[in-house]
Amino acid sequence: MIITDGAKTYIEEVMKEHGVFTLRFSFEGAGCCGPSWGMSLAAVQEDDVVQTINGLEIAIDKKVLDTVDKLTLDFEGKGEEAGLVFHGGESCC
Repeated sequence: MIITDGAKTYIEEVMKEHGVFTLRFSFEGAGCCGPSWGMSLAAVQEDDVVQTINGLEIAIDKKVLDTVDKLTLDFEGKGEEAGLVFHGGESCC
């Protein structure tokens, strides 16, 4: 996974605001293309792989590690249109 500097700045602000310092990618079930995943500010779970990416602590459920590893997390837009976006990965549906 790649986390751009823009995404890092945004994530750090949200983490500070909520008092949580780990971004977690979790298994959310199986979809037509394989495992589905979710993203949240949450504590590390027992089956997580913990990585430091661009200075951020990232916890990834082992079930989605291969899927999430192919993503780039970026921050795009301005004002109310701004937010995190994902690039890469596969979409077969």
